Amino acid sequence: MRILVGVASRGAPELLRALDPLVSVSGQELVLVHVLDNGAREEMELAGGRLRSRPIPRHRLREIAEAERQAARAALDEAVEVALALGALPETLVEEGEPGAILCRRIEERDCDLAVVAPDAGRLTIQAGPKSVGHTARFVLDHSPRPVLLIRGQLAAG
Repeated sequence: MRILVGVASRGAPELLRALDPLVSVSGQELVLVHVLDNGAREEMELAGGRLRSRPIPRHRLREIAEAERQAARAALDEAVEVALALGALPETLVEEGEPGAILCRRIEERDCDLAVVAPDAGRLTIQAGPKSVGHTARFVLDHSPRPVLLIRGQLAAG
């Protein structure tokens, strides 16, 4: 079985540990994907030009992008460590773009049998209801070409 797991900046180890009792990951291929949402960076650049007398220098934007890539690698490295400890066969991808759309594309391209997402890595307590998932999880739930497992709970360690 090939399982795609959306990896946020934090909470991936807890997500994988919560997944394992539900779908044993031992011996399974895990496609761990972190998507850099470049929309926020682009909005910052546009707003900076309107709100400041000078736009944000290009070298500063490159530094921000590099810091985002380093954080993505760190989150994926942490996820790989836990996946290996659980006996899974992990591979990692760092992508850039609209997270929900990218995840759905990778689910299909990698021929995954299942996708796993968390409601919103930024929330520690998640109440059930229509606003209980972030925009990325909502997009994947609505558009995934394969079954999606939404794992609720206190996943983010802080």
